[in-house]
Amino acid sequence: MSALTFTLKKNVTQQIDCRLLTSNNLAYLSIVQIKNLYLLNTKNAPKISDYFDVSGDDANHIIFKNANQQLHYIGHQMTHGQITVEGNCGDFLGHQMRGGILICKGNVNDRVGDQMRRGLILIDGNAGNYCGSRLIAGTIGVFGDAGNYVGFAMKRGTILLTKTPKLHATLQDCGMHTLPFLALLFASFKGLSTRFNKMKNLRAKRFAGDLACNGNGEILICDTTISA
Repeated sequence: MSALTFTLKKNVTQQIDCRLLTSNNLAYLSIVQIKNLYLLNTKNAPKISDYFDVSGDDANHIIFKNANQQLHYIGHQMTHGQITVEGNCGDFLGHQMRGGILICKGNVNDRVGDQMRRGLILIDGNAGNYCGSRLIAGTIGVFGDAGNYVGFAMKRGTILLTKTPKLHATLQDCGMHTLPFLALLFASFKGLSTRFNKMKNLRAKRFAGDLACNGNGEILICDTTISA
């Protein structure tokens, strides 16, 4: 079996709502059925085949190729499987995600992991504003730069960063720590195609928050010492 692959057509310029394109919705459908699905439940909505060339048959691993920032809501409410974005993507990556693995090779716009409940999101590039907003649980990693208001109104969960962004006032600086649990977390990244798979340093600066929402979440600024 090969990964179910959505290759964005070069002539597409409009914004695309991708919330339908998860394992939850596409499992057990043939490739012909997938191509003929409507992206939105509205009159005259475009079909998947209007925007994407579709190939492969393994809906448990979905790949977006030629991806750009016009693609929004990738991984919306997914509960299992893996999605890999080869390129950039738009807003609300992993919105209300409930499980599974989501990897973006490029940059992501605003609201990554908004209201996420479970699962793993790893971003090799940069993330926009409000990354991890209203995070309930799960893990989000951003290897590049993160925008403003990281972890805004987060309740629990972990956000891994490699650079310190401008953080809002209700995140508490807890200082530098050696965190043994990171060894287990980094080990879980080893088989994944991401920049995070070589991280090994267990030292991190920890911020607790959002204190306006009980402060049970954490932002870890990790030392990016990696193996050669």
